[in-house]
Order: sequence, then C-alpha cells, then structure tokens
Amino acid sequence: MQNRLLELLQNDVSNHINKALVNVDGQLKSYPIFKTTSSGFKVTKYVYLDDIQAQGQIQTVSLLDSSGNTLATKSLNIKKGDSGLLIAFELEVKVEVSS
Repeated sequence: MQNRLLELLQNDVSNHINKALVNVDGQLKSYPIFKTTSSGFKVTKYVYLDDIQAQGQIQTVSLLDSSGNTLATKSLNIKKGDSGLLIAFELEVKVEVSS
C-alpha cells in the first residue's frame, strides 16, 4: 500500500516541474526540462545547456512549476564555455508512517 502512495507522490512531484531557470553571470534564463528518468522512488530531472547556450558563470539552477514558483534550487559555481552542460536534479520521495 505504501509503495502505491510513493508512486502517486513521485508522479505528482514530477508533473509539477515545468522548466528550469538558470542564473548565468547574474542574468536569469529559462530552459526546458531536457529529460526525466525514474528509478525506484527517485525522479531525476535533467536540464541541458548546449554548446552555444549560457556561456559564462553558472551560479544557480532552479526547477519551476507552471506558475513560475521555485520548487528546488541547486547552487553551482561552474564556468561554462562552448561545450554542452547537463545538470541533474535527483529527487527522492519517502513516506514514513508513525504509529
């Protein structure tokens, strides 16, 4: 029974994530979710910046819902040049029942 609850919660969390907001050299740029994978009760959302996008200092990446609310933020300190960059957010859903 708890496994089904975890599946429902995992799908719900995954469906709320709509796009990413990347802070490059102090400027915010919106990017689509490149790929989503699931394994067990983990959902991984990937944001891909290709070789010409977002060149500069990557400071933060945030996952947003369709209303623009921040759901998760990752602080980074990556100097991106002219090669691609794949950023992963691994989200794990857990349920604990108290008696």
